[in-house]
Amino acid sequence: MKPIAISSLDEAGKRLAARAADMARRDAYDILSSDFLTPREQRIFACAAASAGAADRLFFTGGALGAERRIAVFVPDWMLGDVPACDPFSEEREAFLMEQAKLGTVDLAAVVTPLAMSVSAYHSLTHRDWLGALLALGIERHVLGDLAVLDGQTAIGFFCTRIVPYVEESFTRAGADAVRVERREPDWDLVIPRAYERLEITVASPRLDGVVHALTGLSRAEAAAAVARGEAEINYFAETRPDVQLEEGDILSVRGWGKCRVDSTNAVTRRGRNRVLVRKYI
Repeated sequence: MKPIAISSLDEAGKRLAARAADMARRDAYDILSSDFLTPREQRIFACAAASAGAADRLFFTGGALGAERRIAVFVPDWMLGDVPACDPFSEEREAFLMEQAKLGTVDLAAVVTPLAMSVSAYHSLTHRDWLGALLALGIERHVLGDLAVLDGQTAIGFFCTRIVPYVEESFTRAGADAVRVERREPDWDLVIPRAYERLEITVASPRLDGVVHALTGLSRAEAAAAVARGEAEINYFAETRPDVQLEEGDILSVRGWGKCRVDSTNAVTRRGRNRVLVRKYI
């Protein structure tokens, strides 16, 4: 995980970092948790926890593997056991936390609860439809995690456990259709479905401006200008330096083009150029 300079954050970011540091320093017997965080907020949380010397106690969960919006969970030292020493955003670390939940070592059900939501076969709802209907109830975004749309009539939403009784009572309609809400037992093996387009490009080096040029079809000058304007983000933070080198695992977002995960930058072609493999979110 690339470090973040806390001093460079805006006021909201600094307040979040202070809250994360405060949680990291508490000597708690049980787990401590936040509300749902955006990927950018998770990065701030992780850097603040590392600065407080509590990186090994920090985990993230969204109620299912692969969730983007996730809750920060600090576990007590006595729970650590054989925690894998790796990036807090790694799949290995998340899988370890899920395994502890299945074993009953950590009670994640007290933190996040999945709700199955369904409408009749006469209507078909998109992710935007489900999200809009929930937010129309006055539910704040930080208590709602990812929505896994299984088909046109069914979705699973992940909620902060404290808000679940309100959702069960109040979420009765979405658009013109009645909604049925059922509390589900946590399935720690569930993976949020994601769709990707695999792309391969070749560049002289994996510097930001060159990769943006190759992915978006912008000219080299246009790609450099877009980076300079702050239209490219690496791991959810704007990056204006064109010569920054992308690395495996980075999340690259370009305004007007979309977002991708960098899977590889090290392969070299016969002509000595770098082959970069990415998965674009679709």
